[in-house]
Amino acid sequence: MRGNAWAYNLAARYYDILMEEATRDIRPGAVSALELAAEERLLIVGIGTGLDLPLLPRDQHGLGLDLSEGMLREAARRVARLGMPNFELRQMDAQALDLPDRSFDAVYLPLIVAVVPDGAAVLREAARVVKPGGQVVVFDKFWPEHRSLPPGFRGFSELVGRLASHLDRRWSEIHAAAPGLEVLKDEPVLLRGYFRLITLRSRD
Repeated sequence: MRGNAWAYNLAARYYDILMEEATRDIRPGAVSALELAAEERLLIVGIGTGLDLPLLPRDQHGLGLDLSEGMLREAARRVARLGMPNFELRQMDAQALDLPDRSFDAVYLPLIVAVVPDGAAVLREAARVVKPGGQVVVFDKFWPEHRSLPPGFRGFSELVGRLASHLDRRWSEIHAAAPGLEVLKDEPVLLRGYFRLITLRSRD
């Protein structure tokens, strides 16, 4: 299994305990930033256990992806509990989406860009599958652009990334992979701006 999906398989049953309360105040703003209209189709890349699903309409059309089978099992339970017949779940690598170009009205990337080995590829794929004029919303952690990395920190980040999430990703490096996405808003949301909520729109 690629990357750290094995670790998320082990953590799936306990993920909500760790993350639900910590991100409760951010997720409504992220979903709102998607600006979804009725009948529009949403892609959530790195859906995890589906913590964002209760914020969506029950008839939302969409697709949730994750590489971790454990996370998808938890998300499937949430979909069934909420009663969301139009929302599908699939196992897929966020870095190489097996999806057609321009097939979604909006794409949401919650805490996935810093998790995968190649975060830039995730944003590039999101830019490919979103329709022209569609929103892409990123919620993740990014190392401040103006701060240098401490000695040895990149190696430490790589080690932590094998278990959970990389700590040294810079937004400028990620965004460079998808120049067709225009940044509309970049908001600091947690830990003095280490976590950011970034709203983009496809110009292509």
